[in-house]
Amino acid sequence: MKIRLLPQNLINQIAAGEVIERPASVIKELLENAVDAGATEVEVNVIDAGKSFISVSDNGCGMDKESLELCVLSHATSKLVGENLWDIHTFGFRGEALPSIASISRLEITSAISSSSEAWSIRWEERQNFGLSPAVRSSGTTIEVRDLFFATPARLKFLKSDSSELESCCGALRNVALAFPEISFRFAHSGKEKVFYSKTDSLQKRVEDVLGISFGENTFPINVEMDGLRLHGFAGVPTFNKASGSCQYFFVNGRFVKDRIFASALKSAYSGLTPMGRYAAAVLYLEIPATEVDVNAHPSKIEVRFRESEKIRRFIVTELKKKLFSFGASVAATGTFDDYREKRTTASLHPVNFNKRNGEHGIFSNTIFTSGVLEKFSREENSPQKSPIQEEITRPEEAQKAEVPENSERIFLGTALGQIDNTYIVALSDQDLVVVDQHAAAERITLEKLKNNLSLDSQTLLLQEICALTEAQIELLEDNGDLLLKFGLHYEKLAQDLVTISAIPAILEGCDAKALVGDLIDELSTFSDSYSLEEKINRVLSTISCHGSLRGGKKLSIEEMNALLRQMERTPHIAQCCHGRPSYIRLSVKNLNNFFERS
Repeated sequence: MKIRLLPQNLINQIAAGEVIERPASVIKELLENAVDAGATEVEVNVIDAGKSFISVSDNGCGMDKESLELCVLSHATSKLVGENLWDIHTFGFRGEALPSIASISRLEITSAISSSSEAWSIRWEERQNFGLSPAVRSSGTTIEVRDLFFATPARLKFLKSDSSELESCCGALRNVALAFPEISFRFAHSGKEKVFYSKTDSLQKRVEDVLGISFGENTFPINVEMDGLRLHGFAGVPTFNKASGSCQYFFVNGRFVKDRIFASALKSAYSGLTPMGRYAAAVLYLEIPATEVDVNAHPSKIEVRFRESEKIRRFIVTELKKKLFSFGASVAATGTFDDYREKRTTASLHPVNFNKRNGEHGIFSNTIFTSGVLEKFSREENSPQKSPIQEEITRPEEAQKAEVPENSERIFLGTALGQIDNTYIVALSDQDLVVVDQHAAAERITLEKLKNNLSLDSQTLLLQEICALTEAQIELLEDNGDLLLKFGLHYEKLAQDLVTISAIPAILEGCDAKALVGDLIDELSTFSDSYSLEEKINRVLSTISCHGSLRGGKKLSIEEMNALLRQMERTPHIAQCCHGRPSYIRLSVKNLNNFFERS
């Protein structure tokens, strides 16, 4: 076949296919136009999830009569100053949005500029111009898109359900709203308002309006600058993690992007702090000189390309790690009781059974107090003198003298009251109730100690353990032999499916060697080529820490509980165990009042 030129209408439809995938794509492009026009108020209305009708109206600068006639022509724009495509300060320039929409829908634009009393309207259908007509409106622009994809009906078959498409439209609005808190956004479906974000001077308020109060309560602020780069926004504490990356929002110079540099940096910064398969929550804004980023790397402009991508990644990872160490990783996620109340609507609450032991009433159902505590409480009842445990509670400043890591946020976990099921330590800290998972806390303490000494001593086994493994499992051991040897695990291959374990890390003296090897193999099997050496080390150390730590089900004395609490207070990243699960929760009076429905 000979090479030939395609007809213009087909060229237009191909271009539209690159930019306009669904109704949300139209909303994204028109919202960006409104922002570039300097709007402070934007309204979006849709019918049939945007398939039948989309309207975006703004109070921006508007267009005059001549601009209206040019705006849907390919590569006609007001967004490019000069001819430098590497110095773009707007949401353009590709020159394809309005022409693409016009080629696959019935498009009408009404606009007026503030310096003129005239308003004009113009209609297109499959890029056919139906001419200008006078209109009535104040300064700004209204763009109406009817019968999307009527010119390319095959594309309608690829759209999802109305509810799914509507959620995508709301998502497009969220992305722009998060970037511009100074603009108010209103979204309605079939005449019913679904979303309204009022304009605000506070980025935190806009983030909470869009993503919810719980997001604001469980994130910490970031604001750092270095070598012309600025990173600001909010990142979640590690225990506030999600099942997918849907709660990760990245912006470059105000533009929402889906970028692997950001995703990779976030994963690396939270390595060892979140469970495998879980994702940190974050809203991060990167400001960078326009000449250092190519915003036209993708037709829909949702991907960007950096001149120095490794520098960007290193900057994000370094600053996030610093902040996590100094603040975020020592704070447990909030809202425990509030979340429980939301989930209890379909289930009845069991009444609390108060324990009676030695004539005393416990404050927790099934709480196990040590005899020493009970004796102290009993003595206090018959004596005006304060018991030792009460004196500790009234003098928390002494416990706060515990050494904490440099630049780390100081936490105080209070004084131990007792155990629940020999697994959870209950403590009182000022007006807060603290519940600690003793195994999770011990895991993190052990892990942080191991990280300070990456070469572990070995403990030779008196009787070598023989492990029956598959060929694939033995291959995993051999592939990571140097790493395991560094951590004190010595093994030798006996046969095609047998190995002997001759030594284990000394810190694990007395542990089950077979169980340790089995867990290490399970961990090694999750490694991929994308794992850095640091990530591999963290994973192996996490498994070793789990086997070498205090277990749930072990009864502790009050002194042992308090010793663990003091160790926690001076351990970085203590809010989660080495697998990323929470190690403690803190329940405030507000939490308790909400739970018991007290005003």
